[in-house]
Amino acid sequence: MDQDEPVFFDRRPASSGAVSYGERMIIRDTTRVRIEAIPYFIPHKNSAAELSMKLIRTDKVDGEPCEMTLNANDLKVFKRHIAQALAVSEQEDDGQYLVFRADQLDTQTSASDDAVRAIGGALDSRRFASRVARHVDPVTLANAFSATVRIGELRSAVTELQENLREGRAREDIYQSWCERHSWAFGNAYVARDDQRFIGIGDHVDLLMESTASGLRDIYELKRPDKAVILYDDTHKNWYWSTHTAQAIGQCHRYLDTLHRAAQHGLPDRPEITAYHPRAVVVIGRSHEWEKSKLHALHGLNSRMHGITVMTYDQLLAQCTALLDQISSDEAAQETTEGLSA
Repeated sequence: MDQDEPVFFDRRPASSGAVSYGERMIIRDTTRVRIEAIPYFIPHKNSAAELSMKLIRTDKVDGEPCEMTLNANDLKVFKRHIAQALAVSEQEDDGQYLVFRADQLDTQTSASDDAVRAIGGALDSRRFASRVARHVDPVTLANAFSATVRIGELRSAVTELQENLREGRAREDIYQSWCERHSWAFGNAYVARDDQRFIGIGDHVDLLMESTASGLRDIYELKRPDKAVILYDDTHKNWYWSTHTAQAIGQCHRYLDTLHRAAQHGLPDRPEITAYHPRAVVVIGRSHEWEKSKLHALHGLNSRMHGITVMTYDQLLAQCTALLDQISSDEAAQETTEGLSA
């Protein structure tokens, strides 16, 4: 059966009412043997139903059936082993393989976990580990693993942001969490994010970012991606900030004043967090369907503000993608250079 072919699955209760089951699935049916699988679904009060599978092999010559039941954990392990064996079967030569999809790190959010599991499983083999130790420079190996896993993590993060935007997820806390985990998205101008959000009585910022050049802090304020950023005035023929953006800009003005006063010599309880004439960035709305004239209008409105910049989530995504491409290109160039010098 083709993997894209639609499947009709009839799940119905057993006569006992204790479990449900599906139709018998024919795995093999020849003149000598018939192998079938029957899925069973065991309900649980506080979790999803547990899948078990009964395998039945019937010898058509003597008519003797042989049955075996695999529980949910058995099936997961079996599925993983089958996937690994099928992947290796596609290779022409015998050998030792790390089985994971390194070519799809940009589309699989769990790819880094797969890579770590595969590498860990391989290194658990004493023969494989001793061969690596004899023939590979440990520093080179460590650098290669570190770079590959790091690029995989960045690709996974970009994919997560893309999916959130594509699926229309609009809650601020989704993007707050994403930005807290991936502060690198704001570029090389910043070292890292602070865990501090309280800057004054009643004032909690979304993100405090440490400048790479000065060590001083700037503010990032995150708003919903489904809100309008700028609007067009047909009467006066000009673009202007939407209500939601204008409110965010006003909010940032207050935050900037508070942070400048409170952290000029370090926050009272966090003296290492300092700010002097800080800047703020508002992230709001989408721009993936904008025409160039509207993008130019946003640039013009930003250029006439002092200390505050407004950007869209699509611009943030483009910034992340560009940074990822640069890191990947640098890594590829380094591999080429090392290959030529070897």
